Amino acid sequence: MKKGAPSALVLLLPLAVSTHAYELSPTPEAGLWRSEKRIVIESEGRIQTLDQAQQQLPDGTASDRRALLDDAAIGHGKPTVEMECITLPQAAELVRLENMQREIQRDVPECELTVHPVDRSTLNVHGNCQGKDGFHGDMQGHVEIVSSYEIRSSFLGRSRLQTESDIADADTPTSLQLQEISRWTQADCGEMAPEKRMSF
Repeated sequence: MKKGAPSALVLLLPLAVSTHAYELSPTPEAGLWRSEKRIVIESEGRIQTLDQAQQQLPDGTASDRRALLDDAAIGHGKPTVEMECITLPQAAELVRLENMQREIQRDVPECELTVHPVDRSTLNVHGNCQGKDGFHGDMQGHVEIVSSYEIRSSFLGRSRLQTESDIADADTPTSLQLQEISRWTQADCGEMAPEKRMSF
Protein backbone atom coordinates (compact mmCIF):
# COMPACT_ATOMS: atom_id res chain seq x y z
CA MET A 1 0.00 0.00 0.00
CA LYS A 2 2.90 2.34 -0.10
CA LYS A 3 1.87 5.51 -1.93
CA GLY A 4 4.99 7.65 -1.88
CA ALA A 5 4.36 10.62 0.40
CA PRO A 6 6.32 13.26 2.39
CA SER A 7 8.41 12.72 5.51
CA ALA A 8 6.97 10.65 8.37
CA LEU A 9 5.58 12.21 11.53
CA VAL A 10 5.21 10.70 14.98
CA LEU A 11 2.71 7.88 15.46
CA LEU A 12 0.35 8.64 18.34
CA LEU A 13 -0.70 5.60 20.36
CA PRO A 14 -4.13 5.54 22.03
CA LEU A 15 -3.88 5.64 25.82
CA ALA A 16 -6.79 3.24 26.31
CA VAL A 17 -5.02 0.27 24.71
CA SER A 18 -1.84 -1.54 25.71
CA THR A 19 -0.13 -1.94 22.35
CA HIS A 20 2.16 -4.64 23.71
CA ALA A 21 -0.73 -6.85 24.84
CA TYR A 22 -3.45 -6.36 22.22
CA GLU A 23 -3.58 -8.68 19.22
CA LEU A 24 -5.96 -8.64 16.28
CA SER A 25 -7.72 -11.74 15.02
CA PRO A 26 -7.70 -13.86 12.93
CA THR A 27 -4.06 -14.32 11.97
CA PRO A 28 -3.51 -14.06 8.20
CA GLU A 29 -2.41 -17.17 6.33
CA ALA A 30 1.21 -17.42 5.28
CA GLY A 31 1.84 -17.69 1.56
CA LEU A 32 1.30 -15.69 -1.62
CA TRP A 33 -1.04 -12.69 -1.39
CA ARG A 34 -2.56 -10.61 -4.20
CA SER A 35 -3.21 -6.93 -3.44
CA GLU A 36 -5.48 -4.63 -5.45
CA LYS A 37 -4.77 -0.95 -4.79
CA ARG A 38 -6.83 2.07 -5.79
CA ILE A 39 -6.19 5.80 -5.49
CA VAL A 40 -9.33 7.90 -6.05
CA ILE A 41 -8.99 11.69 -6.45
CA GLU A 42 -12.21 13.63 -6.94
CA SER A 43 -13.90 16.87 -5.90
CA GLU A 44 -14.03 17.75 -2.21
CA GLY A 45 -17.81 17.22 -2.24
CA ARG A 46 -17.29 13.46 -2.51
CA ILE A 47 -16.45 13.33 1.22
CA GLN A 48 -19.79 14.87 2.20
CA THR A 49 -21.63 12.65 -0.27
CA LEU A 50 -20.10 9.50 1.22
CA ASP A 51 -20.75 10.72 4.78
CA GLN A 52 -24.41 11.30 3.98
CA ALA A 53 -24.73 7.91 2.29
CA GLN A 54 -23.29 6.20 5.36
CA GLN A 55 -25.67 8.04 7.68
CA GLN A 56 -28.68 7.08 5.56
CA LEU A 57 -28.03 3.34 5.70
CA PRO A 58 -31.16 1.78 7.24
CA ASP A 59 -30.11 0.22 10.54
CA GLY A 60 -26.59 0.26 9.18
CA THR A 61 -23.82 -1.22 11.30
CA ALA A 62 -20.23 -0.02 11.38
CA SER A 63 -19.40 -2.92 9.07
CA ASP A 64 -22.06 -1.74 6.59
CA ARG A 65 -20.58 1.76 6.58
CA ARG A 66 -17.09 0.39 5.95
CA ALA A 67 -18.44 -1.74 3.10
CA LEU A 68 -20.05 1.32 1.51
CA LEU A 69 -16.72 3.14 1.58
CA ASP A 70 -14.95 0.15 0.03
CA ASP A 71 -17.57 -0.21 -2.70
CA ALA A 72 -17.26 3.50 -3.54
CA ALA A 73 -13.59 3.00 -4.42
CA ILE A 74 -14.07 -0.28 -6.27
CA GLY A 75 -16.27 1.50 -8.81
CA HIS A 76 -13.41 3.76 -9.90
CA GLY A 77 -11.40 2.09 -12.61
CA LYS A 78 -8.93 -0.77 -12.57
CA PRO A 79 -6.62 -1.21 -9.59
CA THR A 80 -2.89 -1.69 -9.62
CA VAL A 81 -2.04 -5.25 -8.60
CA GLU A 82 0.92 -6.48 -6.57
CA MET A 83 1.88 -9.96 -5.39
CA GLU A 84 3.56 -10.47 -2.04
CA CYS A 85 4.97 -13.44 -0.12
CA ILE A 86 4.20 -13.51 3.62
CA THR A 87 6.05 -15.86 5.96
CA LEU A 88 4.61 -17.49 9.08
CA PRO A 89 6.58 -15.15 11.41
CA GLN A 90 5.43 -12.09 9.45
CA ALA A 91 1.80 -13.21 9.63
CA ALA A 92 2.10 -13.70 13.38
CA GLU A 93 3.71 -10.28 13.83
CA LEU A 94 1.07 -8.47 11.78
CA VAL A 95 -1.74 -9.11 14.27
CA ARG A 96 0.13 -7.31 17.04
CA LEU A 97 -1.40 -3.87 17.34
CA GLU A 98 1.90 -1.98 17.47
CA ASN A 99 3.07 -3.70 14.27
CA MET A 100 -0.17 -2.96 12.43
CA GLN A 101 0.10 0.68 13.51
CA ARG A 102 3.61 0.79 12.10
CA GLU A 103 2.41 -0.57 8.75
CA ILE A 104 -0.41 2.00 8.57
CA GLN A 105 2.01 4.82 9.41
CA ARG A 106 4.26 3.81 6.53
CA ASP A 107 1.31 4.09 4.15
CA VAL A 108 0.40 7.63 5.26
CA PRO A 109 3.65 9.17 6.58
CA GLU A 110 2.23 12.67 6.16
CA CYS A 111 -0.24 12.04 9.00
CA GLU A 112 -0.12 11.99 12.78
CA LEU A 113 -2.26 8.97 13.57
CA THR A 114 -4.57 7.81 16.30
CA VAL A 115 -5.45 4.13 15.89
CA HIS A 116 -7.93 2.24 18.05
CA PRO A 117 -9.64 -1.14 17.83
CA VAL A 118 -13.33 -1.37 16.95
CA ASP A 119 -13.32 -5.11 17.61
CA ARG A 120 -10.81 -7.94 17.44
CA SER A 121 -10.53 -7.74 13.64
CA THR A 122 -10.96 -4.02 12.86
CA LEU A 123 -9.05 -0.81 13.55
CA ASN A 124 -10.38 2.70 13.09
CA VAL A 125 -7.80 5.25 12.01
CA HIS A 126 -7.83 9.04 12.39
CA GLY A 127 -5.12 11.22 10.92
CA ASN A 128 -4.09 14.86 11.26
CA CYS A 129 -2.21 15.28 7.99
CA GLN A 130 0.09 17.88 6.44
CA GLY A 131 1.03 16.52 3.04
CA LYS A 132 1.52 18.09 -0.38
CA ASP A 133 1.38 14.76 -2.19
CA GLY A 134 -1.05 12.94 0.08
CA PHE A 135 -3.63 13.81 2.71
CA HIS A 136 -3.93 17.35 4.02
CA GLY A 137 -6.20 17.95 7.03
CA ASP A 138 -8.39 15.33 8.68
CA MET A 139 -8.30 11.75 7.44
CA GLN A 140 -10.53 8.86 8.51
CA GLY A 141 -10.06 5.21 7.70
CA HIS A 142 -10.08 1.60 8.77
CA VAL A 143 -8.17 -1.64 8.46
CA GLU A 144 -10.12 -4.88 8.70
CA ILE A 145 -8.91 -8.47 8.80
CA VAL A 146 -12.00 -9.89 7.11
CA SER A 147 -10.69 -13.44 7.45
CA SER A 148 -7.39 -15.30 7.44
CA TYR A 149 -7.56 -14.98 3.66
CA GLU A 150 -8.56 -11.32 3.16
CA ILE A 151 -7.50 -7.92 4.54
CA ARG A 152 -9.09 -4.60 3.57
CA SER A 153 -8.05 -1.03 4.24
CA SER A 154 -9.49 2.32 3.19
CA PHE A 155 -8.51 5.90 4.03
CA LEU A 156 -10.54 8.98 3.05
CA GLY A 157 -9.73 12.65 3.51
CA ARG A 158 -8.88 15.96 1.87
CA SER A 159 -5.85 16.54 -0.29
CA ARG A 160 -4.09 19.12 -2.43
CA LEU A 161 -3.67 16.62 -5.24
CA GLN A 162 -5.63 17.80 -8.26
CA THR A 163 -8.13 16.25 -10.62
CA GLU A 164 -7.79 17.09 -14.30
CA SER A 165 -10.60 19.64 -14.03
CA ASP A 166 -8.89 21.42 -11.11
CA ILE A 167 -5.35 21.34 -12.44
CA ALA A 168 -5.34 25.09 -13.15
CA ASP A 169 -6.00 25.91 -9.49
CA ALA A 170 -3.45 24.25 -7.23
CA ASP A 171 -5.22 25.55 -4.11
CA THR A 172 -8.51 23.78 -4.84
CA PRO A 173 -9.02 21.06 -2.19
CA THR A 174 -9.94 17.61 -3.41
CA SER A 175 -10.95 14.34 -1.81
CA LEU A 176 -8.44 11.50 -1.70
CA GLN A 177 -9.25 7.85 -1.02
CA LEU A 178 -6.65 5.12 -0.72
CA GLN A 179 -8.04 1.60 -0.76
CA GLU A 180 -6.44 -1.82 -0.75
CA ILE A 181 -7.92 -5.32 -0.84
CA SER A 182 -5.44 -8.11 -0.20
CA ARG A 183 -6.36 -11.76 -0.70
CA TRP A 184 -4.44 -14.97 -0.06
CA THR A 185 -3.93 -17.03 -3.20
CA GLN A 186 -1.82 -20.05 -2.27
CA ALA A 187 0.59 -21.41 0.34
CA ASP A 188 3.52 -21.78 -2.06
CA CYS A 189 5.22 -18.50 -2.98
CA GLY A 190 7.18 -20.15 -5.77
CA GLU A 191 10.23 -18.09 -6.71
CA MET A 192 8.93 -14.93 -5.04
CA ALA A 193 11.04 -13.99 -2.02
CA PRO A 194 9.35 -12.76 1.19
CA GLU A 195 9.19 -9.00 1.64
CA LYS A 196 10.97 -7.30 4.53
CA ARG A 197 7.69 -5.63 5.46
CA MET A 198 4.02 -6.19 4.67
CA SER A 199 2.30 -3.75 2.34
CA PHE A 200 -1.11 -3.77 4.02
